[in-house]
Amino acid sequence: MHQATPRCLLEDECRSHVNYQLIKQKREDLNRKKDLLCLMLSYPMRTIDKERHEGWIQDVLRFNRKASKKEKMLLKEERKMIPFYTSKLHSKIIMLLGHSMDDVEAYIPREVIKKMSETSLDFHTTHTFYGSAEHDEKILAQQKIYNLVVDFAINQILKEIENPEIQRIGISGTHATKVTSLLKNLPQIRETFNIVVQLLASDSTIEDIENHMAAQSGDSRLSRHELDKLLKGTNFLIILDYVPESIDLSEVGTNWWNSKNIQKIVYTPRLQNANVRMAADLEIRIEDHLLSWQLFYMNAGIVVHFSHIQGVAIDVVERCCGHLLAIVLMGRALKRITNVSVWKQASRALCLSLTSQTKDSVLFNALAFICEKLGSRTKYVKHCVQNMDKKGMEKVHLIQRWIEDGLIGTVDEGEVIVEYLLKAFLLESSHDGVSLRMRDEIYEELGNLFRLKSNLSVLNLGGKGLTMPPDDEAWEEADEIHLMNNELSELPDIPNCPQLRVLLLQANPFLTVIPPLFFEHMTSLQTLDLSYTRIRSLPKSLFKLFKLRNFLLRGCELFMEMPPKVGELSNLEVLDFEGTEIVSLPLEVGKLYKLKCLRLSFYGEDEDGRKNSWSSTTIIPDNVIGKLFQLQELSIDVNPENERWNVIVKNLIKEVCSLNRLKALKLYLPKFVLLTDFMLNGVSFLTLPRFNFRVGGHLRRIISRLPLEPMLKFQQQQRCLKYVNGEDVPVEIKEVLQHATALFLDRHLTLTSLSEFGVENMKKLRVCVMMECKEIQTIVDEAEINEQEIVLGSLEYLSIHYTKNLKSICKGPVQKGCLSRLKSLALHACPELTTIFTLDLLENLYNLEELVIENCPKIDTVVAHELLPSEEIQLCSLKHLPKLRKIYLHYMQNLVTISSGLCIAPKVEWMSFYGCPNLKTLSPMDVLSSNSKGIIGEVDWWNNLTPKVQPKNPNFTFFPVEGATELMKKLAEIGDQLHQ
Repeated sequence: MHQATPRCLLEDECRSHVNYQLIKQKREDLNRKKDLLCLMLSYPMRTIDKERHEGWIQDVLRFNRKASKKEKMLLKEERKMIPFYTSKLHSKIIMLLGHSMDDVEAYIPREVIKKMSETSLDFHTTHTFYGSAEHDEKILAQQKIYNLVVDFAINQILKEIENPEIQRIGISGTHATKVTSLLKNLPQIRETFNIVVQLLASDSTIEDIENHMAAQSGDSRLSRHELDKLLKGTNFLIILDYVPESIDLSEVGTNWWNSKNIQKIVYTPRLQNANVRMAADLEIRIEDHLLSWQLFYMNAGIVVHFSHIQGVAIDVVERCCGHLLAIVLMGRALKRITNVSVWKQASRALCLSLTSQTKDSVLFNALAFICEKLGSRTKYVKHCVQNMDKKGMEKVHLIQRWIEDGLIGTVDEGEVIVEYLLKAFLLESSHDGVSLRMRDEIYEELGNLFRLKSNLSVLNLGGKGLTMPPDDEAWEEADEIHLMNNELSELPDIPNCPQLRVLLLQANPFLTVIPPLFFEHMTSLQTLDLSYTRIRSLPKSLFKLFKLRNFLLRGCELFMEMPPKVGELSNLEVLDFEGTEIVSLPLEVGKLYKLKCLRLSFYGEDEDGRKNSWSSTTIIPDNVIGKLFQLQELSIDVNPENERWNVIVKNLIKEVCSLNRLKALKLYLPKFVLLTDFMLNGVSFLTLPRFNFRVGGHLRRIISRLPLEPMLKFQQQQRCLKYVNGEDVPVEIKEVLQHATALFLDRHLTLTSLSEFGVENMKKLRVCVMMECKEIQTIVDEAEINEQEIVLGSLEYLSIHYTKNLKSICKGPVQKGCLSRLKSLALHACPELTTIFTLDLLENLYNLEELVIENCPKIDTVVAHELLPSEEIQLCSLKHLPKLRKIYLHYMQNLVTISSGLCIAPKVEWMSFYGCPNLKTLSPMDVLSSNSKGIIGEVDWWNNLTPKVQPKNPNFTFFPVEGATELMKKLAEIGDQLHQ
């Protein structure tokens, strides 16, 4: 028999190697297509042929297993068999690669699918800022997008949990290990698997992994055979992080797998290696889940990257929940919209409570928003739904019907409307634009929407002064009942209202009791508001409202006990008990896995220091908050005297830090060192969009001396820090302050100037409130500041109260830019204050709109200067404080002049003077404005002014007041006008 020459053998071997490399690449292409299709099927897309695609995916998975076994077998045999094998393999792969994805391409442009087939989406190509965005805003937006893609990746894993063909899931890309760390503690995972093991595998062998599994099974002494038998009969999840390329995952637990059980290995590779990828039945590349954001950007355009829009744009995409059709529709609807309020409206619209008539809540909400935005053009969409069948209609016939039905007058007008609806993605064309049709799911949900609008019954009796509820018949027919802001003291015993979805009973101050069976026949109720009533308890019938999503009980000060049965309301998304006085949180709240917003207020100790009867109970049981993985907002208000809070707060912080979807957090921290616990648990204040921290131990005031307005201004900010009874300037406070937009200093004991916090730590401050800081002498001490730094350049609102040693606003020469954005300055009860505005500070305050000064007895002039006559003449030609609209000066016994001869406030509208007996002249420089609407003051003071005021505005009015009560009432009226 003729033997091949060495050269022939070498050529055969080379040819086999080339063919094998080609096959390997084709297999990678095939698996990439399979992974992309799995990703797309994890999103809600109703009209694609899921059964056909899922069947193809199963074929690919079975092919992969057979191919892998064959390869291992061939490696042990003669290499001359490889060419025959690769030829057969190549044919099978080419056949599988021919699988059509035309229906998917109707959602996702072909070029996007092609790009994703070649490489993952890149975050940097989908994320750019336009406009003035601070570094923190960019980081925050980037973090929000990555949180979004991590959520999508987790959802994809959860959808594949019960698929027996997918045993090994690989996760690669940025934040891959974040996915695995979150996965382990999810309620669905804990409920599905008997054994869950997570292991850092970077230095492990297969034997190490298997030994670890034996230990986790409860008995490390099990033999290999006993372990195999145990695991084969149970549901297990193995999570491996940083798997090295040396581990062949197909060899891990070869005797464990049993198709009758749910068994999975989820891993992240140490390196992006093809061999490790091929071992996975499914590879999830984190960046692939940027698809939703990329698709939204492609349809909405560059506006999504504007600095004031991008945060809300990400919220819109998040609330579309991966619904690619809704994302396209919302993107088209918001294209070129730069008004952020419209974007916020869109975001809110996507999470509204819905009727049970709809199959697709996200698409329904998206279409409801779009139709509202369409306005009068909605009639054309409604006409299509009513007259176009699912096969569609020729464009010429549609336009003719519009003309016949009186909707339009001309064909050209119809062409414009058709083009508009095509761009909005509400219609699609075929046959070169001859035919038009509406997608099936759009057609169906628009039908639901128009039927709902025509049938919806809303009983709106809010603010009518009612003392009795509506009759029984009105309850039976209503979808929504609005009874807020009335004087109801009773409710019907057992109203029959099976279709009622929304019941608003808030602000009925005489309502004290809800009948036991009141909720018995409200099985469709989704939103219930009982806020600001006098109820003390909840009836048992309430806990049968299994569709309830929003439950509000704000400001119910007599309500003290949250029943454990609240845990049965499994669909709750908002639970708001802020302003109640509940004693403790039931353990059962941990069952509310869908909860997104939780607001709580807790009862403390009596003011006389005696412990109440609940002092021995735990205020929040361990691992209740930590189980609420969906939480986006958590607010816990606590009486600072409550010792039970001090016991649990440190452990609670750890649980809070595990809530990766959290966007808003309000907490009381008795000691500033607790702020360190956030950082130790991996939480950066930079990536928390909203926070409100009250830091420092203190006693609760029975009556606060702080007016309501500054407190509201403080609370309206996104990132708030209240520091109480502080000493010095701790590093932990500085760390939070760097990211805070509002600071409330309450009774700081040692601070002599605000600038001691460090200019670099206050760059983002917009609101600052100070109260009873006894050592404060000035706000800005220029001696402590580098000449290159702009001091408080972002501050817009400054309110100072009962600061007994304050002498000036600024000490030393004022740098340009200092307080340059200040819009409102309020100074109350500062007995040592002698200087308010110096000339150099005055020049910076070109944005000041409101000035309020009260109870500052040493002030003799608002503007202090020492100028030579020639300099004064030159400065008199300038108009200072060009935007000032109101000046209130009250209880200032030594005030003699306002501006010391300078021209100020050329646009002032309102002035109020009370308790200023020595202000006997109003210079024309003080009341120069032709915008002036009026002056408030005492009659005697006004009559004794010399010379008499000659206002330039013919509509000017003097408003006489007698006494402080009348003064405050008039100022409140003016405040309402100024804020309109």
